[in-house]
Amino acid sequence: MKKCFVVALSIGLMVGGVQAATLTPKAGVSILYINGEAAESKISENHIEAGFNQVVVRMDKDMSRGSSSDVFTSKPYVLSFTVNGEHIEINHPKARSRVEAERAFESNPQWIVIEDDKLLRHEQVVLKGNVGFVPYGGMAELIQKHNSQRGIYFNNGQLVGKPVVAQMLPVTTAVVVKPNQIDQDTVISGNVEQLKAWYLKSSAQERKTFRKWMIDQE
Repeated sequence: MKKCFVVALSIGLMVGGVQAATLTPKAGVSILYINGEAAESKISENHIEAGFNQVVVRMDKDMSRGSSSDVFTSKPYVLSFTVNGEHIEINHPKARSRVEAERAFESNPQWIVIEDDKLLRHEQVVLKGNVGFVPYGGMAELIQKHNSQRGIYFNNGQLVGKPVVAQMLPVTTAVVVKPNQIDQDTVISGNVEQLKAWYLKSSAQERKTFRKWMIDQE
């Protein structure tokens, strides 16, 4: 069992880059963070890799019809999806006026994710803010807290840990996984991902000590 952990950890750390895709927001959508890192561009094209991706978005749209400005700004939402194609687009829920926008975000707004001109299945959840006057100050820390509560870990924009007990489901579907539904292989896989996350976050000396410990266990 120990050898399995060591081999899996080594393979995971040696995996190279994969095919990149473009991520483009539609008008009125701001891309704030991608895989735990601030987006290179909030309102234009970014690049993401194939596989699991997490994007934090917000609706920022001018709803004015006259000379005065009337910008509607939503709470940030965390969208998660698996990329297999080349072009990803994200659009905000249908809203032609401030009233429609406010109504759309009262409950479960329907964010739209498109992959190569086809609807892409995704999960979404509102990012929980702080209590106070500036609820989303320090957004990077809020995202990290959000992810750690769900067993999701990124290192420099690369996924190093993610629960594997539930498959990606439609946005309107929720899953509760009972303890007796998790098989041994799933538990092992989750532990390996956690090891990878800890290893990448550790210092050079800590890694050296850890490698020595692994050798001693064989």
